Amino acid sequence: MKEFSNQQIERFKALEYMLYWEGGTNATRLSHFFGMHLNVMSKAILLYRQTHPESLIFDGKDPEKLFIPTAKFIPRYTQLAWSDFIDFISSNPNKYVTETYGPSSFSKTLAAIQCPKPEITRLLFKAIRMKKEVLIDYRSRSEPKGKSRLVTPFAIANDGLRWHCRAYCHIRKRFSDFNLGRIMKLELKGKSNINFQQDNNWFTFAEIKIGPHPELTQEEQTLVLNDFGHDKPFRIRTRAALVDYTLQYYRIAKYPAEVSGKTFPLVVLNSDDIKEYYFPEV
Repeated sequence: MKEFSNQQIERFKALEYMLYWEGGTNATRLSHFFGMHLNVMSKAILLYRQTHPESLIFDGKDPEKLFIPTAKFIPRYTQLAWSDFIDFISSNPNKYVTETYGPSSFSKTLAAIQCPKPEITRLLFKAIRMKKEVLIDYRSRSEPKGKSRLVTPFAIANDGLRWHCRAYCHIRKRFSDFNLGRIMKLELKGKSNINFQQDNNWFTFAEIKIGPHPELTQEEQTLVLNDFGHDKPFRIRTRAALVDYTLQYYRIAKYPAEVSGKTFPLVVLNSDDIKEYYFPEV
């Protein structure tokens, strides 16, 4: 395949996303997206067509006058994941979405309810970079006023709602998660000799098998699966340390017999295989 510049590849990405998810595009739409002259985008489309001649055709009968994907269209520059498309479209600094669909036409996510404090993240990232121990004042439900803990952090993770750091706790002698919103202050300490590869739950990946609650009718089960883009039970792969967070975020019940199908329409189907990764019952 011919070598293209980063600028050309970005134009090809936008072209493929629009072809696949929006059903088509043209030079006008691409010029709105990139904020560039119409002729530049016409040349980008021509170059793509010359390179991949069987991927798109011009539909002159369509009132929008669009280039549309053919049955032989295969993405070359994108993965065509919906989340990638939304990120690509939403991060565009120009007025493409507004001019194409109207104001307030895209709502990407719910507003974040937790934002880590920079005075915490700055030292935390430094500790990770330099492999240092950190003394933190940490609040928890058992210690709501806070308690000092010596930890060695090595990773940052989001559970869908909150941000955590994965760290070795020198008090409890184990790897644990620490909610960044519960860290009141921290202080860099000495060099750490902790081998992070020993954190098996972080470096092990688990497969969560998910399906509809068995008490639902067949029609309800089909509807629930369709809500999540599936027609049969499916799997989510995540770090073992994040299994419980994943279930909490998607409201998936661990044990169907303990909950109502109306409250928890999705349930774990392989709890026996992954229950070792569940948080201990309090």
